[in-house]
Amino acid sequence: MGLDLVELVVRFEDAFGISIPDRVAAELTTPRKVTEYVFSQLVESDERSCLTQQAFYFLRGKCIPSLNISRNDFRPDTRLEDLVPIDRRRVFWTSIQSEVGPLAIPDLARPFWLFSLLALLTIAALVVVTVYGFRDSLGSTSYLLGMSAAILVGFGGAVVSRPLKRNFRREYRRAGDVAKYISVHRSQAFKKDWTKEEIDGVVREIIVDETGVRDFTEDSDFINDMHLD
Repeated sequence: MGLDLVELVVRFEDAFGISIPDRVAAELTTPRKVTEYVFSQLVESDERSCLTQQAFYFLRGKCIPSLNISRNDFRPDTRLEDLVPIDRRRVFWTSIQSEVGPLAIPDLARPFWLFSLLALLTIAALVVVTVYGFRDSLGSTSYLLGMSAAILVGFGGAVVSRPLKRNFRREYRRAGDVAKYISVHRSQAFKKDWTKEEIDGVVREIIVDETGVRDFTEDSDFINDMHLD
């Protein structure tokens, strides 16, 4: 099983809260087989519901007590930055992540100016060290030294600036966007019983999100048809 398929299996396990043995994973060669196996491991439901809607209610239930707001203040189109002051965002978001799961909630982002500054410093480290290396007649070693310096500056800057990650990511600034993210990455947090159609929908969303492949059917082979490895 290639790394692409291993990552997919991990995503399926996280989303549905199940464990997929290696011998079973090797036999899950199509989306239909994944859906059928997952369905066999979960509690069956006769009633289909909207996963994103359930995820939104789940998220709202977590946020209202923490923010001391009313239900009407928390709607799908509500901008989270309007509800959470910037000086409270990191503490608030960490608290939500600890309850739902760190992979179930999109991480906060650094301000654009800080991201740009870190990128500029990384490039500057690469150029300066490489140029000085050539001046000192280090030849091809100069570029390796420049790359090492760039990695060191980039990694160090990322670590040092981590406490400044206080902005909601552009694509997840609204409550409804975060709810959709949860429905794909951690539906087990709020969903206990499933229909096969609901499982099929989540399986498809995970495949698209993880691989970027959109043109496939339930019976498309992961390796031969979708070219995953």
